[in-house]
Amino acid sequence: MCLVWLVIYAVELRVAPRPRKVLTIFALACTTLYFCHSWFFMAEEWEYGIVDAVYLFCNLSVYPLFYWYLVVLTKDEPLKWWTGLLLVPALVFSVLAFITGGSARVLNVAKAVFALEVMLVAVFGFIHLSTFDKAVQNYYSDTEGKTLRSTTVLLACFIAVSLFSTVANLIGRDAFLHSPLLGIPSAVFSVMLFSIFYMSHKIDFWARDFREEVKEDDTRMGEIGPDQEYAVLEEKIAAAMEKQKLYLQPGLKISDVAAAVGSNRTYVSNAINSAGGMSFADYVNTRRIEYAKRRMKELAVQGDFSISDVATEAGFASFPSFYRAFTKYERTSPSSWLKNVKG
Repeated sequence: MCLVWLVIYAVELRVAPRPRKVLTIFALACTTLYFCHSWFFMAEEWEYGIVDAVYLFCNLSVYPLFYWYLVVLTKDEPLKWWTGLLLVPALVFSVLAFITGGSARVLNVAKAVFALEVMLVAVFGFIHLSTFDKAVQNYYSDTEGKTLRSTTVLLACFIAVSLFSTVANLIGRDAFLHSPLLGIPSAVFSVMLFSIFYMSHKIDFWARDFREEVKEDDTRMGEIGPDQEYAVLEEKIAAAMEKQKLYLQPGLKISDVAAAVGSNRTYVSNAINSAGGMSFADYVNTRRIEYAKRRMKELAVQGDFSISDVATEAGFASFPSFYRAFTKYERTSPSSWLKNVKG
């Protein structure tokens, strides 16, 4: 399964964005890892050698490589030099294990390092994803296809794989040798890894796309900003929102609001975050939902109508994005809310 995804990524490698290229290296490491693993289970007699050393290197490399992927996905900048040091443990332990013939002490320490890598990737990966997601939420009102929530799910799957593999490592692969129980971890790993590669393949918005759009808007707007408190600016933003009905504009961005109030996006973002107490996306979508509720009440009196049409009228890019926003703020679906209103 890993090999299939490696081929898919390799075919698109020349035109692939930088995150996808790093993911291709990750897929190569996973493919090599499981190839070496299968070699162990198919061999009639086994002595620790070069194949196991390669296996150990890949085993301690997949998490640093996945961390590289998360970094280039969320930060439009070259990888720092020190990130290359993350592969040093993999190299050191694979060499030590080969020299010592698979010493139990070396392998046990390698397991501890593996567990530490799992924890560090989970923590710092989540920080990178959350920071990027927050920046997107504070720039776009319509974040569909732009936030990295799918990557957060991807990270959760990766952690699940990690925990499962940690347990499998503690049990020891000898316990699965010549046993049909080997099918259990094989099936679990296949499903989880497929989820990781599939969700990664669907991500087509990353830090560079975000930076280019922000840069373009900043160039168009210039460097102007108000000399007043954020609370005052937030009142000005709210007034412009209601007077000009800015929230009904599909694809509304914070730069559009900044232009409407004669400010820049940094001031507007800080005003909404500080005085409004929410992200830009929430700031706009709460108004869209209130508008949609008013329209549904009005149209319900007149007769049948399409909730999807109301969603479009309210400024949402699609009905699914409207549905998610409505259930988020109202804790119920649009149809259930309307049914309760009708009594």
